[in-house]
Amino acid sequence: MGNTRCLETLTQRVRKYLEIAKSYTAFDLELEPILPNEKMHHEERAKSIQAFAEKNGWSATILDPGIRVTFRKLAV
Repeated sequence: MGNTRCLETLTQRVRKYLEIAKSYTAFDLELEPILPNEKMHHEERAKSIQAFAEKNGWSATILDPGIRVTFRKLAV
């Protein structure tokens, strides 16, 4: 993963939003500093996004080849 500060910001933003909503959709603008699209193969980027989500207790639905990702809390 790329920029640690951007990763922490995204993590905090998703976590805070999921406290009040069922899902949070991140777009490429938020993902690019962390997972550069042009530097990663689509499949590798998708695996990194899934790993990021699982690490934080979320599911990730990747849409529009990695341009849009919807995070949701995992069912407990």
